[in-house]
Amino acid sequence: MVLFSGVSLGRSHAAENQEWTNPYLDVNENMWSYQYITELNKADVLPGSEKFEPTQDENRGNLVLYLYNMDQGVFKKREKAAKEKDEMAVPTFTDVEKDSALYDAVCWAYQQGLVSGATEDTFQPDSLLTREQVCTILARFAALEQIPLIQVTNTDQFKDSLYIQEYARSGVTACQISGVIKGYDNGFFCPEENMSRQEVAAVIYRVMAAASTSIPEGVTLVDLSPGAYDSLYDSYTDIPFTALVPASEEEGPISFFDKAVFIGDSISLTLESYCGASGALGNAQFLCAGSMSPSNMLTGKILPEYPKGSGQKPPIEDSVAACGAKVVYVMLGMDNIAYGLEKSTGDYVTILNNIMAKNPDVQIIVQSVTPMAETSTSFTDKLNNDAINAFNAKMQEICQQNRWYYLNVAEKFKDENGFLILDYCSDKTSMGMHFTYDGAKVWVNYLKYHIPEDLL
Repeated sequence: MVLFSGVSLGRSHAAENQEWTNPYLDVNENMWSYQYITELNKADVLPGSEKFEPTQDENRGNLVLYLYNMDQGVFKKREKAAKEKDEMAVPTFTDVEKDSALYDAVCWAYQQGLVSGATEDTFQPDSLLTREQVCTILARFAALEQIPLIQVTNTDQFKDSLYIQEYARSGVTACQISGVIKGYDNGFFCPEENMSRQEVAAVIYRVMAAASTSIPEGVTLVDLSPGAYDSLYDSYTDIPFTALVPASEEEGPISFFDKAVFIGDSISLTLESYCGASGALGNAQFLCAGSMSPSNMLTGKILPEYPKGSGQKPPIEDSVAACGAKVVYVMLGMDNIAYGLEKSTGDYVTILNNIMAKNPDVQIIVQSVTPMAETSTSFTDKLNNDAINAFNAKMQEICQQNRWYYLNVAEKFKDENGFLILDYCSDKTSMGMHFTYDGAKVWVNYLKYHIPEDLL
């Protein structure tokens, strides 16, 4: 069933006769979100500007502005749901002044019951939007505009459905079963995850397009009344997420790695070399560079070349998108740990969030940083195995919070005292942290027996 059309819904007859020009320098036809962004701009829902910044997280102020533009433009003549209006219910938010470009939109959204204040006297227009918040607002908007959403899928439980806040549950389910939004490939919805501007554009467009979709006879429409699907959650069971990937009894299929890319520093270069020579991980791709750390990746100082041999070194999130990977293995940190736990993990999380914003459907698998050999000459009071262990422990905690997978590769390479096993170390008399091919072989074997079951 084709649910959403590709027509531009909000243009006047005169506008349709004018050639439309893409105003955004950072939006092009190769982007998955191109249709959604451009159609909304054609319909005057998204304002024109030099840049759209599609991978940046969207905020509350912009969302209500887009919906207000739609209500006043595309849906201006559309019959609205009957609603008792309290003429005195004009918000007095101290952070949205009357001369603000958002003022009319915020007042409208507040009076229509689409949003409330972040606090009693603030709206916080710059606050970022979560997935559950966007679903809630869109379901209320669809109800207001009396947009019939066709049910196209079942009311299946996400693994984290019970972590959706109660106020948002029916809204999330309404958006889920209408195809406005979907969960991730691993079965999670991630309700508290922020949404990028292009993701928000996609779901807004789907709601707008649904308004012009003919309703075939016999279809089921989504119930947009408040709390319509709340009772479903009474039968849902808690399915906790565990970031740490356990060992499996059987070796996983090598074909799994055909959709994977490995991001890493000089330690991962040996794995790349070994796999390139042996094909041990199938058609896995690698984005690695010596001395590459989250910090110098963010500044652009060191980035992997992609495509290889091209001389180009785009931001890592762009390289991940270009290589088409669905699973992203990352081992970074050795070159950052000396900066302290807060900065090293903070920059790491920024890199991972950038990857997720550009590639919302990928699965992240963080690999623990491997230890240094006892003979290493690189030990300092800031870079040592204790610091590495603390870094790894913090990253495992962060992975649990963000529902990223965590692979404790380091456990396979420690001797009885926690040092890197010398037989696996290629520079035991100097840096004492890089691998031999024998070490890379052990690494590959570990990977094959530690594939997240949810991703198979």
